[in-house]
Amino acid sequence: MHSNLLASLAIASLSLATIPSFAQSASIEPLPEAPAKKDTPSTQDSDASTAAGDGWSAAALLGNGFEDGVKLGAGARAGVSLSRLYLGGTFVYHFGESRSAGALGGSDVSVNIWYFGGEAGYDFAAGPVLLRPYGGFGVGTARGCVGSTCDTDSRMYVAPGVALIAPLSDSFFAGGDARFVVPLDDNSDFDHFALFGFAGMRL
Repeated sequence: MHSNLLASLAIASLSLATIPSFAQSASIEPLPEAPAKKDTPSTQDSDASTAAGDGWSAAALLGNGFEDGVKLGAGARAGVSLSRLYLGGTFVYHFGESRSAGALGGSDVSVNIWYFGGEAGYDFAAGPVLLRPYGGFGVGTARGCVGSTCDTDSRMYVAPGVALIAPLSDSFFAGGDARFVVPLDDNSDFDHFALFGFAGMRL
């Protein structure tokens, strides 16, 4: 009986001695930390860069000035974008209107305006499009004609506005433009609000 007891104690001691090594070998190693995600441009910024991007661009404009003597207008815009800053120029010709003046012997009376100048704006991402508030400045000319006799008058102007630009492909874009043209002359009748659509390409 003594020998059986000693044998049991020996087996128990051996089992206790192997528990720590078993526990150590069976311990769960911590999972490796996931690598930190690198900062990537947001989808909005990516879409915005597609809409315009740095470099030169040109576009044709067609729209309407909401004032007598202004009316239907067509023009062109060209410029360069540098890290969201836009610098360029525009030319717009409004066809104005013509009227028959019976009191003047039936001669036609016509009036219209055109203007050209610089533009400076800044691009903001708005989903897949760009929003570009800008300021225009330059020289505008009004022309009035009675029959074949015409007279012109030129004035400096400012034109705060905003353009919405959407990409059509890597090279082409389209959008809309709203501006208010203000001649720097209190006596001028040709301050007006105008809306344009445009289409263009990056050069």
